[in-house]
Amino acid sequence: MKKIIFIIIFGLFLCTSLLAKVKKERCGGTYSYSYSTAISYDVAKAKAIEYAVVNALSDKFGTIVNSQSMLEMTNRGERFDQMSRMLVKGKFLNHIKEPEVSTPMFADNMFTVQVTVEFYAQPIDYAPTEFTAKLLKNGTDDRNESTEYVAGDYFYLSFRSPKAGYVAVFFEDATTVSCMLPYYEDDDSPFLVEKNKRYVFFNKANDEYYFSCGEEPEINYVHVIFSPKPFINGDIVREMTSGKFRDWLMKRQGYDEEMQVVSMMVKVSPKKENW
Repeated sequence: MKKIIFIIIFGLFLCTSLLAKVKKERCGGTYSYSYSTAISYDVAKAKAIEYAVVNALSDKFGTIVNSQSMLEMTNRGERFDQMSRMLVKGKFLNHIKEPEVSTPMFADNMFTVQVTVEFYAQPIDYAPTEFTAKLLKNGTDDRNESTEYVAGDYFYLSFRSPKAGYVAVFFEDATTVSCMLPYYEDDDSPFLVEKNKRYVFFNKANDEYYFSCGEEPEINYVHVIFSPKPFINGDIVREMTSGKFRDWLMKRQGYDEEMQVVSMMVKVSPKKENW
């Protein structure tokens, strides 16, 4: 009888301890979202709520986007509204109450709505970054490091880690996240790196990349992921939406406390024609 009581008490203690580890915090805020007449109200409303949630998570917990990139964008006074594509250090749990969306206001051929959200979330503890990754423009030396490109510029990535392990690289534009490393010809095998060795990726004849751009400047991201443990297998999805990428990454981080992530923001401008 005493043994049964002990087991029950121990089980209750264990459950209480596990619940205590899940830190739930209150988040909220108001976000303005503008959209064109080509987008339906229902689609705009859903996007506005998503942006408001991610913006509130970013304000509360911060993001893993390279801080230097953020600082450069802020200092230039450029509007940064790509919030739904940023990897925030918090996870949405549930709404406390239904999001409030204002009646759309129309001005300058655009609709604008105000969204107010209030929800519970929990912080995501990312492993401290130990590796060094640099984006390089039109050259493979670290002195070519840059986060600003013009259409037609080639880009490479240098990488060095104090630990041996596995690395993957993903490129994110306005609509899609694409896996760049492992290379396509490597049959989706994990890319193994040695400790304290400098690597330059995307400098092979069949794996060089250059940026393209429309008429307006674009903001993209390069996500570099490292872990001492293999985390990519043969069923990797080469292209996915931003939401699916975040889900994929969070799931793997849940299994791997040593996984490190660095996200670098890249600005690509259209090429100016010579007159």
